[in-house]
Amino acid sequence: MANWNETTSALGFSRLFEEGRADPREVTEFFLERTKKNDPDHRVYRLLTETRARAEADAAADRAKRGLRRHALDGVPLSWKDLFDSAGDVTPAGSLALRTRIPTRDAEVLARATRAGAICLGKTNMTEIAFSGLGINPKMGTPANAFDEAVERVPGGSSSGAAVSVARGLAAGAIGTDTGGSVRIPSAWNGLVGLKTTAGRIPLGGTVPLSPSFDTIGPLAHDVADAAALFSLLNASKPFELEGVDLNNVVLWLPGGVGWSDLDEGVATALDLAIRRLVHAGARIVEHKLPELDEIDALAWGGGASRLVAEAYAIWHETLATNEAVVYRPVFERMMAGVSISAADLLKSDTARRDIAARYLAATAGIDAVLLPTVAITPPPIAALEAGGPDYFKANRMALRNTTIGNQLGLCAITLPAGYDAAGIPVGLMLQAAPNTEEKLLRIARAVEKVLK
Repeated sequence: MANWNETTSALGFSRLFEEGRADPREVTEFFLERTKKNDPDHRVYRLLTETRARAEADAAADRAKRGLRRHALDGVPLSWKDLFDSAGDVTPAGSLALRTRIPTRDAEVLARATRAGAICLGKTNMTEIAFSGLGINPKMGTPANAFDEAVERVPGGSSSGAAVSVARGLAAGAIGTDTGGSVRIPSAWNGLVGLKTTAGRIPLGGTVPLSPSFDTIGPLAHDVADAAALFSLLNASKPFELEGVDLNNVVLWLPGGVGWSDLDEGVATALDLAIRRLVHAGARIVEHKLPELDEIDALAWGGGASRLVAEAYAIWHETLATNEAVVYRPVFERMMAGVSISAADLLKSDTARRDIAARYLAATAGIDAVLLPTVAITPPPIAALEAGGPDYFKANRMALRNTTIGNQLGLCAITLPAGYDAAGIPVGLMLQAAPNTEEKLLRIARAVEKVLK
């Protein structure tokens, strides 16, 4: 036990397993017992899959003893957002409307991770049907942000419990989904690294959908190395070398515009210092307008047709209407807004989005990453927003504003801890890059991480 604790990284545990200095059974039991002690009201984990976790830990310990570990994360305990199917377990995606939904098989990505030896500790709470960036869910549980012991602040959503499980030392890593920022927002607000993968890069089979056009799966992790290992686990790909990127050869675009507007003072101060550190370390920062960011923001949040809302409405409006009394009102209202979207307006919006994305990719060709604040604001207190209303929707819009850009443009993106605001809450710096360039993005992020730490 002296070799590790709740802050040990996923790869840190892997090295200890490989060297025979830790046992997956002992580590798994540690996290299970720690969660029971520190999450008695089940606000972080809706369900601990104890029997499964112990059986997987037994098998992992045997493989480690015989030198047959299957992956760098073989034997490492992870949490899973409660929209990934796990055979025989209720998987309600944070909604009482789905409280009787029991899948008969694991989600494809959970099955893939299990075959590689990762341990499923349990299912973490989330925004109802993943439809909010704040993480508030009074129906099933809202985990408080891990960085304010005096005021319970929103954790970020929709992968709220996923982020808090890692930040509070209740898992070595977590798996979430990101449709408009749901991995990156809670990661940023809880001091973690969060990777939004390119749509289609990781299979969605057995994952409760919100908007299939934009849904993606990604890790929430202690650091970039863990995020890269989790990415290879989820993607069933070989681990790759992270080191060796020289920031003197990296070109980063600082675009200004909507993404850098209306920042809370503490967020702006922390990010200004982070940018200065990158310049001092040799990174080339190009400051130039990138109007496509403003255009995609206007398209996503304007009065026109949202494909995300249209798809969510098409999938869920009947279920939610039938169960209206048990659905969190802000989620219900936002979902039902899809009734007014016409096919003609949706096709017009799709055409505009494709045009903006093509121009964005042409403009950023040769640029390694575009820099944006992950979230413009400090997480507000839960109590101030739980009732819904204008303040809820304004905060939700500001939480999602910058991250939604990457989903709408079809990019991959990563958030890195970049300091703290005046309230002592972590601030995230986001790097977004072209589709299907996760490996390159992770290498650059590793070099940036060294500077920001």
